[in-house]
Amino acid sequence: MSSIQETVFANRQPDWPKFAEYGFKGSGTDWAYTSPLVGELQLTVTIHGDTVTTTVIDGDNGAPYVLHLDPANSGLFVGQVRGAYLTVLEDIAAKCFTSTTFASGQSAAIIAELTTKYNETPEFLWQKFPNNAIIRRADNRKWYALLVKVAADKVGLAGSELVDLLIVRAEPATITAKLQAGTALPAYHMNKQHWLSYQLNQQTPLADLMAAIEASRKLA
Repeated sequence: MSSIQETVFANRQPDWPKFAEYGFKGSGTDWAYTSPLVGELQLTVTIHGDTVTTTVIDGDNGAPYVLHLDPANSGLFVGQVRGAYLTVLEDIAAKCFTSTTFASGQSAAIIAELTTKYNETPEFLWQKFPNNAIIRRADNRKWYALLVKVAADKVGLAGSELVDLLIVRAEPATITAKLQAGTALPAYHMNKQHWLSYQLNQQTPLADLMAAIEASRKLA
């Protein structure tokens, strides 16, 4: 079972210039940050290369505190410590790390093009679904694309392995035509009357995907 810190920092890589700005002490690829938690407890987060380690010390006696790391441990105080611990780690992950979830293939190419053309990049909004991201217009803040990793059977494909999907807005007539032709999939998570999905497996040319994204952006 993954630890709390492994879960928080999964599919993320350090963005080194952000560490000093956040309050870490160090240089290069070695940094440390200390934050109060609950009562006399203090958390130290250490970054060494791509390895993240955490230590919670009880200021009263200098002893390590570890009860929050075991989900089997309950109680009001342990719950408060675990919540504070998670809050600090998630804030560091959001502000000092970048996601590697979509770091290759057509997902990466789409992100690169939208970043270059519009300076619009993925936002990871859901802690419970860290593999799902949205892209929205910078001017009106409306979503026009989602990049997600979901089980294949969630969109009518065979199997339960994770697949990469692009989800975009489209006109109802376009959705009907694409689904009938088998060149797109039903929308995942979004209203199926106004959105549809494309599997990012190189079967659909990048130029066609970008055209669908541009049409979606105009509708947003």
